[in-house]
Amino acid sequence: VYSQESICNELKISLTPLREALLELQKDGYVTYYRGRGVLITPVSKEDANHILEARLYIERTTAYLAATRATEENINEMKNWLDSLREKLETRDGQNLYRLDHGFHRAIAKACGNPLLYHFCDVILDQYLRFEVKSVYNNSIDSQKVLKEHMKIFREISMHNAKKAENAMETHLNNSYKRTLSQF
Repeated sequence: VYSQESICNELKISLTPLREALLELQKDGYVTYYRGRGVLITPVSKEDANHILEARLYIERTTAYLAATRATEENINEMKNWLDSLREKLETRDGQNLYRLDHGFHRAIAKACGNPLLYHFCDVILDQYLRFEVKSVYNNSIDSQKVLKEHMKIFREISMHNAKKAENAMETHLNNSYKRTLSQF
């Protein structure tokens, strides 16, 4: 349990904005806020991880399918830009930045599906996934190349407007991600 006072001191902020932030984090399931006692970062159980991965699989298969049927040229260019940036930065092995780029690509697919609710759900699930995602994937050149190839296949199918193949490519990618993540969990 972390004291609110120590968090305020470390972040150099007052108690009011910290409390507001903690209430938002508690609403999203990231922390348990104990008034007067402090804050507990809510651990992710294996069951929680399975639920998050299952939800991600269903949401992102759908966004890939819809993106393949609805993506505009602007959407395709945005996805390509995320992939190009990911490919360029791969050798840095900067896991934090590479995950930002990786998830930017996934969010661009969700945006291209043209459904704001699905985009929102995808955004939320990707944030939840970061709570336990294996941070070592981008530190390992073999795994990072596999992830990039999986992304390229998804992109290729979306850009060619092959909805079913895009959905299948996303399912393969997420099943592989599922295995990579849970094997380390």
